[in-house]
Amino acid sequence: MTHANLRFHHISRPRVWAIALALFVSATALTFATQDMGYTRDESFYFHYAESYQNWFVAVEDADTADARHEAFGRDAVIGTWQGNFEHPPLMKALFGFAWRGLTRKDRDVYQVASKDEGFVARLNASPATGFALGAEVSLLAPLDQGQAVTDDTRTLAVGRVVERVGDRVAISFPTATDGEDLAERCRPRQDDDPAKIAMTPCQVREVRAFAFLDEVSGMRLFGILSGGVACALTFILGEAFFGWLVGLLAAFFFYFVPEHFFHAHMTCFDMPIVAAQLTVLYSFWRSLSDRRWALATAVAWGAALLVKHNAFFIPVALVLWWLWTGRDQLAFPRIRPWRWLQLPPLPLAFLVMLIVGIPMLFVFWPRLWFEPLHAVVDYFQFHLSHEHYLEYWFGAPLQVPPFPVSFPTVKTALTYPEVYLYFFAIGAYLLVPLHRVRHFLANWRLVTPKDRAASFLLLNGLIPLLVISLPSVPIFGGLKHWMTGSPLTAIIASYAVVRLLHELAAPRVLQWALALSLVAYPVAASVGHSRLGTGYFNSLLAGGLPGAADKRLMRHFWGYTTYPALDWLNTYAPRNARVFWNDTTHGSFEMYQRMGLLRHDVRYHSGFAGADIALMDPMQAFFELDQQTRRDFNLPAPEAIVARTSVPYLHIYTRKGRVQREALLPEAWEGIWR
Repeated sequence: MTHANLRFHHISRPRVWAIALALFVSATALTFATQDMGYTRDESFYFHYAESYQNWFVAVEDADTADARHEAFGRDAVIGTWQGNFEHPPLMKALFGFAWRGLTRKDRDVYQVASKDEGFVARLNASPATGFALGAEVSLLAPLDQGQAVTDDTRTLAVGRVVERVGDRVAISFPTATDGEDLAERCRPRQDDDPAKIAMTPCQVREVRAFAFLDEVSGMRLFGILSGGVACALTFILGEAFFGWLVGLLAAFFFYFVPEHFFHAHMTCFDMPIVAAQLTVLYSFWRSLSDRRWALATAVAWGAALLVKHNAFFIPVALVLWWLWTGRDQLAFPRIRPWRWLQLPPLPLAFLVMLIVGIPMLFVFWPRLWFEPLHAVVDYFQFHLSHEHYLEYWFGAPLQVPPFPVSFPTVKTALTYPEVYLYFFAIGAYLLVPLHRVRHFLANWRLVTPKDRAASFLLLNGLIPLLVISLPSVPIFGGLKHWMTGSPLTAIIASYAVVRLLHELAAPRVLQWALALSLVAYPVAASVGHSRLGTGYFNSLLAGGLPGAADKRLMRHFWGYTTYPALDWLNTYAPRNARVFWNDTTHGSFEMYQRMGLLRHDVRYHSGFAGADIALMDPMQAFFELDQQTRRDFNLPAPEAIVARTSVPYLHIYTRKGRVQREALLPEAWEGIWR
C-alpha cells in the first residue's frame, strides 16, 4: 500500500522477518535480564487474580462428571471467580496465570512438621492452582539462610509425596527411611538474636516438576515481557512496510527505549500487551487494504485487543477517520436522491469483519459476560467512565479533581521522552506534513497521495491516544503508559526524519546505518540505567534531568515499588518479628517479596505508623502529611536514612528508638543501596 518512492533500503521479505525475530528475542532477553525492580501496586493485584482465575481453570479441568462440570460452569462459580477485577478484561490475567502455573517453581512454607510412626509428615496451605496434587512428588527444603540462593540444591532434606489434599490444606508424607526427629529439629525456628542470622524462610516444600524453570514473579511477568518483544518487532515490521527496513529498525529502538516504556515492558500489567495488540491490528488492517485475506486477521487481532484492555475500543476511531480522510476524493453530497445524502468511499472489508468477529470474541472469551451480559458490560464501562482520580502532582500543584490541564499529556511527553526522539519526531512530522504548503493543499485538497496516506495513518494512530487523555475530564494518573499505544507510530515518524536526512546527505549506506543507530545509544543506556526507577526518568531538555524534576516538584514515582532496595537492609538489621509500615507498598507485594525469599519471613506487615518498629515512607507530596505524622510518632526530626538517586530521595526510613541497632543507620550499612 505504500508507494515505492517513500521507502528506503529495500530488503527481501525473509530478511524482514529474520530481523523482526532477532528484535523480539533481543528485547525479551534484555528485559528478562533487567528485572531488578520492585513489585508495583497493580502487579500485586494481578498476581492475586491470575492465581484466582487459575483455580477456576483447575476446577474445570478436574470436573470429570456432569454434575462437576455443571457446577464449574455454573453461575455462582463463574461470577464468583471472574467478578474479581472485572474492570479489566481477562486475557492477560489468564495468560499470566497459565505461565505462573505451568513454568514456575513454587516454594510454600510448612506450618506443621511431625515425626510419626509411618514417617515424617509436613503440612501446608496451597491453592489448587499452586500444584501439590495427590501423589505429586515433593521436596522438603531446609530454611533459606541470608545470602543463600533459593535454588541451592543443598537445601533438599527429603523427598516425599502428597497423601492428602482437602481444599487448600495439603499433607505430605516422607518415607520411613527418613529420620523424622532430625528433620523436625532442622525445621524448628532458630532463636538467634542477631538479625543477620535469622533465616529468610522456615522449612518449605517444592513440587518436583520438569518445566518449573522460572521463579514465580518471572512467570507472572512472562507474557508482559513477551508482549514487549512483540511490540518491538511489530514496530519494525510496520516501519519497514511504510519506509524501509532502516526506518523500521530505528523506530523499534526509539519506541522500546523510552525509559518508561522499557520499565513497563517488565510489568505484570496490560500496558505493553495492549501496545502489541494494537500494532497487530494496525499492521493487519494495513495489509488488508491490498489483500482481503488479512481482514479476518484484523478482526481476530481486534477481538484479542478488546480482551486485553479497554484502549482497544479507540482503535476503530483512528481507522475510520483515516478511511474518511484518505477517501475524501470520493466523498460526495448528491443533490438528487435525498435519501442518499452522503456518498462514502468504499468500505474496507476489515471494518465489517471486525464487527462480526471482534465484538463476539469479547463475550465468548470473557466468562464474566456469560451471565447477565448487559449488566456486566454496563458495570465495565461505568467503572472507567467514573474512575477514581488518583492524585498527580504537576509542578507542585495537586491534580485530582477535573478539569485537568489539556496540555498535561503533551508536556509530560516532552519532559520524559529522550531528546533525540522529540527532535526527530518534530522534523519528521514537518517533512510528512509540510506546513509551508498549506496554500497548495487548500487548492488541491481532494488530491490523495501515497505520502498523504502514510502520514495520516501514522499521525492519527499515533496522536489520538494522547488527544484522548488530553480531554479535561479524563483521569491522568499513570502518565505515559496511558497513551503509550501511539508511541510506535510516532517513533516511525521520528525514524523517517533521521533516514530521510541521512539520505539527502548522500552518504555511503554503511555510514548512514552507523549514524542512524548511534542515535539510540543514549536512549538504550538511559532505559537500562533507570530500569529500577521506572517512572523516575526525566530528560534534560525541559525537565533538567531527575534533580531538575525534583526542583520543579514533578511527581517522580508511584505504585509503591521503591521499598525494594531496602529489603536487604531490613533482612540484616530489622529486629526479630519487626513490625514494618510499608506506606504505598501493598500487602500483596509484601507477601510476594517473602514468597520469593527476598524478605525475612518473620518481618510483619503493619498497617500504620502507630506501633510500627520501622516505617518506609515514600517521599511524595501526596504523602507529605503522613510523613510528618510518622516523624512525630517516632519522635524524630528527620528520616534516619534515605534511599536516593543522584541526591533525589526515593524512600525515607524511620526506626523506633531502641528497636534497631544503631549501626544499621551508619553510611556503611547503605552500601549497594541507590544513592
